[in-house]
Amino acid sequence: MSVCYLQVTPTDPLVARDGRPFGAGQGNRMRSLTWPLPSVVAGSFRTALVKSNPEWDFTKRTPIGVMRCEVAGVFPCGQRGSDLELYLPGPRDALAEPDNNGSDGKKIKMIHRLKPAKADGGCDLPSGLLPVLMPGNGEDFKPAKMPTWWPVSRLTDWLLGETITFDDSFLLDPVQENRDHVCINPESGAAMTGQIFTSTGLNLSMLSRFGCRSHDRFEKRFMHVSLHARVTIDQKHAQAVNNLRIFSPLGGERRLVHWKQCKGIIQGWTCPEAIHRALKNLRPEQGVRMVLATPAIFKNGWLPGWIDRESLLGKPFGNGPTLQLVGSIVPRWKAVSGWALQGHQSREGETPSPVVPAQGPGPKAIRRLVLAGAVYFFTLRDGDPQILAINGWLKPVSDSQIDRRDGFGLAVWGIW
Repeated sequence: MSVCYLQVTPTDPLVARDGRPFGAGQGNRMRSLTWPLPSVVAGSFRTALVKSNPEWDFTKRTPIGVMRCEVAGVFPCGQRGSDLELYLPGPRDALAEPDNNGSDGKKIKMIHRLKPAKADGGCDLPSGLLPVLMPGNGEDFKPAKMPTWWPVSRLTDWLLGETITFDDSFLLDPVQENRDHVCINPESGAAMTGQIFTSTGLNLSMLSRFGCRSHDRFEKRFMHVSLHARVTIDQKHAQAVNNLRIFSPLGGERRLVHWKQCKGIIQGWTCPEAIHRALKNLRPEQGVRMVLATPAIFKNGWLPGWIDRESLLGKPFGNGPTLQLVGSIVPRWKAVSGWALQGHQSREGETPSPVVPAQGPGPKAIRRLVLAGAVYFFTLRDGDPQILAINGWLKPVSDSQIDRRDGFGLAVWGIW
């Protein structure tokens, strides 16, 4: 298998619809997610790859081979010196306490680290799990707003247990752009009564800096970012990826992006050396932390299928260490569905999927996502933990092979 890195350049704000109804007789406002789903990016890439090669088509064996490629991303990247640095979603075990003595009330006094701990009262968690709490007995407070995207260098410090502070290198969600549309009478050229709807697009070319103010200069308020993805594909199709340069739709309303190979160095796709050393020196019964970088899909809802429900033991990778789950921070779920253009039954050597229709095309089943930023706390039981750094950094931990290929459940690892 060959690994390629791609740069994705939007030409317009991208439409990343959520699952609420939209269309004639269903609703006149298109609701947006805060970031495109991994399956949307994977489908756009595979379509662009086939369209870029005139000798290929969407029949016979070509779709089957292309569907077997693994797509990870997209993630924003910012300039760090002469190199690009990857940005990943912030972990949910960080809790910001506001500084109420500040002039605007938006400053942060402290960033608390949440950890599993025994509670004084009872709880209804599954047997063996501990609640994840804020240490100490400080005063109650309403958590302050947190940055959405963390640079990998700062996320690395957090995963190693170090104290961090937020600055303008952290980024927020993309700005949403609303567009009002009307239906034009072809005979009179005037707008038709009641025929109006609104669409929402995401400006992914620049993201707001954390802590910026409305009166700051434009370059201080926003950071220009580029979008990048990783593709793992067989040698037969690798040359086509290396030569890829094409405009192709991504998301709704057929908004265009440009796909091309990225030849520069991007910090963050491989595990940082500091985390590798920390995992290598880990001893049994010490803590391992898993943070989701993209939404994951597990057959047991919030619980990964590779974790036994009774003992809470599991191996995230076949030859990896044995971990025992002791606590988790899982935000409220969101739904994901879609449309399959290729039936699963025609893929040789694979178990039929209950999600993708056996005879395509057809709708996919609705499932629940574990959102990016979810944190799972483990203790090491046995095995070599450095395998998590070698084989597990930004690799999928979802249960289904199809979901892993689509980039659901990319994870990063640390200690606690």
